[in-house]
Amino acid sequence: MIFHRKCKSCNGEYEYEGYANLIVFCPNCYKFDYLECEYGYGPVVPCRIYLGNEEIAMVTYHNGGETKYQYDSTKFCLHKDLKNDYLEALYEARDITAQLLKV
Repeated sequence: MIFHRKCKSCNGEYEYEGYANLIVFCPNCYKFDYLECEYGYGPVVPCRIYLGNEEIAMVTYHNGGETKYQYDSTKFCLHKDLKNDYLEALYEARDITAQLLKV
């Protein structure tokens, strides 16, 4: 399902695809705008990270090793083990993406 949103930072309008767990950055100003998560109801991953309607990264869970959550972005050619768990891992992924989008 496609949703329409007005950015809380720049008031620009954009669309994004709905998903159970997602982080959305505004395609106009590149700032974080929205996080939706099944926290408390189910798993927080996989979590898609969007720049408007373009999926630019994903947070996934893997069973094994010290790190449980991973950040993967083909757009930024980045694969990174996250230091945090559960919902905190999504905040960490949000911050990584914000740094990558800084112009």
